[in-house]
Amino acid sequence: MRVIALVSQKGGVGKSTLSINLAALAGEKEPAMIIDRDAPQCTASKWWNRRQDLEPPPAYPELIDIGQTPLKAAVTKLKPQPGFLFLDTRPAVGAAEAEAVQAADFVIVPVKAAIVDIEAIALTLDIIRRLDRKALIVVNAAKNDRRATDARAALSRFPVSVCPHHLSDRAAYLDAPIDGLSVMEMQGAGARAAEHELRQVWQWALETMNG
Repeated sequence: MRVIALVSQKGGVGKSTLSINLAALAGEKEPAMIIDRDAPQCTASKWWNRRQDLEPPPAYPELIDIGQTPLKAAVTKLKPQPGFLFLDTRPAVGAAEAEAVQAADFVIVPVKAAIVDIEAIALTLDIIRRLDRKALIVVNAAKNDRRATDARAALSRFPVSVCPHHLSDRAAYLDAPIDGLSVMEMQGAGARAAEHELRQVWQWALETMNG
């Protein structure tokens, strides 16, 4: 099982949104699991609970409740299984986030296309560098293509790969979790556009992870 941590010091950048949608996307072909470390919000857990009301409930992603088990021990136990494990984390760069990065094979760092978010990314990237983990920065909730392009240019000064694809500021990402859905499971043109860009980001993440 490959372990992917979604980490960022900044709140509101879309870690949980990416976690649940990428896990649902990965679960189309392989087993996919989520460990929700984003207390007290627990957005991924609440989404998964609503998902159990679907008929029938989708098999993946599974939500793994590790209780008081240390993350490293829980991940070690899951590692021999096939598929992907996503670690959704708090908006912080404390010991818990460092633990998630250390447990991961790969780290995705979402960032909004705004100067305050770009400036705040340095501490997150410092933890990733110190723990020597492969990572990918993904521009999320971009208002338009120009802002996404400008953000990628600004992020290129950091020694971490920047995804050439971005996720736009779309209502589908906000509406899907209300019913425990991923954007792939929604209807409408907005959902299809969201699905298209999400698949592009996931494919690039896989190539970066395997490269």
